Amino acid sequence: ESQRKLQSARERFTRLPDQSLLLWLYECWFAGAHVDVLLDSSEAEQLGSLSRDVAIDRGLGRRTGTLSLWTRLVGSVREAYSADELLVQRDRWNSRLEGVQYLTELSVADVLFGNTRNSQCLDDLDRACCTWDIWQAFRKSAPPLYAKALSSITWDRNLKVLKLKAFIWDYRLEPSSPPQDSFSYVETQPKERAASGDDPCTICHEELGRSSCELECGHEFHRECIRTWLQEHSSTCPICRDYAVLPAAVPERPARDSSQRYQARPWKRSGF
Repeated sequence: ESQRKLQSARERFTRLPDQSLLLWLYECWFAGAHVDVLLDSSEAEQLGSLSRDVAIDRGLGRRTGTLSLWTRLVGSVREAYSADELLVQRDRWNSRLEGVQYLTELSVADVLFGNTRNSQCLDDLDRACCTWDIWQAFRKSAPPLYAKALSSITWDRNLKVLKLKAFIWDYRLEPSSPPQDSFSYVETQPKERAASGDDPCTICHEELGRSSCELECGHEFHRECIRTWLQEHSSTCPICRDYAVLPAAVPERPARDSSQRYQARPWKRSGF
């Protein structure tokens, strides 16, 4: 039983090559490391190269008693690194995926190391607020057209990072028609709409070039990616956290130029 638990933990929580430690920590939390994975020190020592970082992996088994994997991860990361060592300050992010990832890194670093009220969000990272420092770092690193969009937002201490991430993800910069020699764009505000052909699936980060499914909230993913996500990780949309339940059998979606669309059935709207 113990070995099955360890193997399951390795499959669910092993860090991807080149994935930043802060993004990896967020994904571990979101996948349930704080809820359903309890390990004693002996089991934690057998996890192997979970983080692909020797200092962190060695520290997982240092605490005695039975603790959640999340508690062990946080403790080991805090012992091995400081916020300045983990957080790479970006001069510029260039796409909405990079923007959402940078916001995630900024907020996780603040939760783990900052002396702000976000330190109370350790067991619920999505409750983190956008502090003034996070806001300044994110806004200053935004490309011009996203910076203009952000200028429409009035910062206040209760602004949720999750809300800001959803804003960036749903914001569209569309090429004007007809295209000119220079790059020219028209702006559209966030709204529930189909993803464009070159949009990435936020679960696997690959383009939506094969069969996909749109949730009731309007966000779209690869059909099998969102099925696995909703069945094994969470009953919420990975982007906006609205609740949705995928039907037992979602038919294959036709080609992208077809007007027919398939949507997951809504379960409960968060009001976000």
